[in-house]
This record gives sequence, structure tokens and C-alpha cells, in this order.
Amino acid sequence: IGGILEPFEEVISTIPIPYIDRLIPNLPPEIKSQYISKKNIAVVSVIVKLRKPFTKYFWLNTSDDEMDIPGLIEYTNLRSLGPSIVYVPFYIPGDHPKYSETDEQFQEKVKRYLLKINPNLNPEDFLYVHVSRYRFAQPICEVGFKNTLPPVKLPIDGLYVADTSYYYPEDRGMSESIGLGRAIVRGYFPTVDGNS
Repeated sequence: IGGILEPFEEVISTIPIPYIDRLIPNLPPEIKSQYISKKNIAVVSVIVKLRKPFTKYFWLNTSDDEMDIPGLIEYTNLRSLGPSIVYVPFYIPGDHPKYSETDEQFQEKVKRYLLKINPNLNPEDFLYVHVSRYRFAQPICEVGFKNTLPPVKLPIDGLYVADTSYYYPEDRGMSESIGLGRAIVRGYFPTVDGNS
């Protein structure tokens, strides 16, 4: 950090596993190939701050052919934080041209979608719209996925690797993060053949 070397006896890496082979190029070839083979879906995340509530729901699925989103989440309907906060995800393959659209294109698209869903909303109700991208949002779990995961404990003493891929068969969530962290600390972790 800041050019300072910090020694640790044990490290748990939580960076996306497709980066591991670049950070540790001297891994055994069979483990390296497991990291390289893992595929992920990307996400463009749009956060909207509104002057007034958008819906009365926490989670709203969409099925409109004109909207390329699975739905939206209004966090402030779970816990009031003042103005309404709405999360709108665009799950897209990272190499798809749509992933490279500008932030402004996503902002305008989301405004259009929200105005269509709630006609009582006005353009003046949008206080803030922020776009961010995450290339490794969700692992793509092919048949036999669990048995193809690289080992959590690497052949480098004290180094463990665990991203959201290791939550399988569960989906991503804070509970799964905490559970996996506890399992590693307690000495339980999946091996290369999927057994403990």
C-alpha cells in the first residue's frame, strides 16, 4: 500500500479469479488453466437518486421488450435513507458492444425506463444518476461447475483464493461471503476435486 511492503503469514485474495493467473504467473499449469477457464457475466450498474419514492416495492421485475434490464431495486423501500435510491442493473457479456456504450447512454436509457414505469415521475425528480461497471459480476456456472473450480488453498504457503465463484450452488450475497471466509479460517475449503 503506497509503496510500503506489509508482510502477512496468511492472505485471502478475493479479487475475481480470472485475474489470478496474471498476478501469479508461476502457478502449476493445471491450476492456471482452471483459473483461465472461468467465465463471468459483466454488469453496468446505474444508481438513481430520486426526489420522491419510485414504487412501494423493494424489488420490481420487468418483462418489457423495450427494456433491457431484468428489473430494479429500490433500496429505500427496505430502509429509508431520505431520497429514493434505485439500483438498475444491466447484465451483459463483457465483450458485447452494449457494455461499451457511454455512461450518458445508460443514464438516458434508465431515465426513459423509469418514466415509462411510473408516469407520475417527472424529469425534475432525478437528483443524481451514476453509472459504474464491473467486468466480473457473476460467474457463469456450466455443468459440473463445482468440480472445475481451482483449489481455494494454493500451493503457495498461506495464500487462499476465493471469489463469488466459490459460493456455488448459492448465489452472491453477504451471508455467502461471511460463510466462505469462516470456512477458510476454520481450515475447511474446497479442494481441486470439489471435496473438503
